Amino acid sequence: MSNDLSGRVAIVTGAAQGIGAAIAEDLCRAGASVVIGDVSPQGADTAKALDAATGRARFQPVDVSRADEVTALVDRARGELGGVDILVNCAGIFPIASLEDTTVELWDRVLAVNLRGAFLCAQAVVPEMRRRQGGAIVNIGSMHALGGAPDRVAYAVSKGGLVTLTTNLARSLAPDRIRVNCVHPGWVPTEGERHLRREEGHPDGWLEERGRDQPLGRLQTPADVAGMVSFLVSPAAEQVTGQVVAVSGRPL
Repeated sequence: MSNDLSGRVAIVTGAAQGIGAAIAEDLCRAGASVVIGDVSPQGADTAKALDAATGRARFQPVDVSRADEVTALVDRARGELGGVDILVNCAGIFPIASLEDTTVELWDRVLAVNLRGAFLCAQAVVPEMRRRQGGAIVNIGSMHALGGAPDRVAYAVSKGGLVTLTTNLARSLAPDRIRVNCVHPGWVPTEGERHLRREEGHPDGWLEERGRDQPLGRLQTPADVAGMVSFLVSPAAEQVTGQVVAVSGRPL
């Protein structure tokens, strides 16, 4: 079995930058045509650069919490590229808030983007995958789903919900040859993470120093996560479904 994705069509949400952008690039370089969906207009630049390198990238602005915009995203993939074989739900927000500081509005927004968004995207692509007699969905979770953190209550709960969504869909969609898996990234120094640490007053290089204390000697990179996703959506993983895989550099 190979990781060749030639002829496949993928949607990657939250792919304007960071982990999502790395996943989109990996899928393109494996041969897939990719529609980058993101609320940020930076997604247009990401898609333009990737299309210049591979000829297989598009950008569609989308707020994944809105059903009409998700429908437009899937319609773009079907109309221009012929359908959808792969969905990677990477769109997410991670505000810092304790239980006491989590307002109802914040709670609803985090779950709307992180959990409802994944549900809406899966619901929209499954008819396309059935028409193409199979497909693969990967939900990007978080190590916080396993235990949470005092300052990420809503975020941790939303990622825990993704695990349940993954296992439920994997079981219900198996007869359609649609595989569903979840990847928990570890500590990834994305642009957003670096910005957060700077706001906390940490100097440049602080994240790299923390990485040297990790079991495998470094923090994870977006490419580490992208490599696992590319495997899970490829023919090499055609018997892998309902699994939760941590790319964290440490045992669970």
